[in-house]
Amino acid sequence: MLDLLSADFMSYALMGFLLLCGYLFIFRAMYARMSSKKSLPLLAFVLLLIYAAVVVPLMIVLSQMGSNSFMLLALLLLLTCCVLFAALYGLITHFRELNKKMLVLFILYLLMVSYITIFSREEGHSRAILLRFDQLREALRINSLEPLRHSLLNAVMFVPLGLLFPLIWPSRLAKITYAGALGLMLSTTIEATQMLLRIGQCDIEDITANTAGAILGIILYKIADAFFFKHRDEEDDEDEDEDTEEEA
Repeated sequence: MLDLLSADFMSYALMGFLLLCGYLFIFRAMYARMSSKKSLPLLAFVLLLIYAAVVVPLMIVLSQMGSNSFMLLALLLLLTCCVLFAALYGLITHFRELNKKMLVLFILYLLMVSYITIFSREEGHSRAILLRFDQLREALRINSLEPLRHSLLNAVMFVPLGLLFPLIWPSRLAKITYAGALGLMLSTTIEATQMLLRIGQCDIEDITANTAGAILGIILYKIADAFFFKHRDEEDDEDEDEDTEEEA
């Protein structure tokens, strides 16, 4: 019977998910610049061939260099570089449109997370890359959330990221994909830094928990935003009705 929580299965599943996300991101970017939508199937097929021609040799090289965990971390770092470049490009080209106060608050949050996860820690760990998902396995075995306490704390720590990030530019940044990508980038950077400096274990399970927390944060933002605007629109309608009655 296939163990869906085994390290090998989870590593392949996560690598497949990341590769699929990469393909869809490139496809979406090219699709948005197409003048004619009739050639959509041809674009998808040609892009798939080119993508496979690049990805397959890369995966073969990575497989010769280390374990599945190493391959997964390498893909995460590659994705992190892409997200970081896109974030810096957007920050530079659209700086005037950004809410500067929210940007400063977001930076302060990033500094706080960096202090907690990096600067406040001492050296003494190995450089092993962990991919176990044993916390989830144990929680399912005993039917309790207690083994997931560490993962839940990691998720909670990244909820403010999803809440604060869209406030920097609500009309453009309030997207789950953006918050998820940013959470993935920040978490991967933290875990890789901990591994290199030996101030913590590089745990892929922590990266998934952090990313889930960022996604949960922007979902809460969207719920609050919809609730706020709904009531604000109702209040505006009531004010207009009152004004109309007064004029009558």
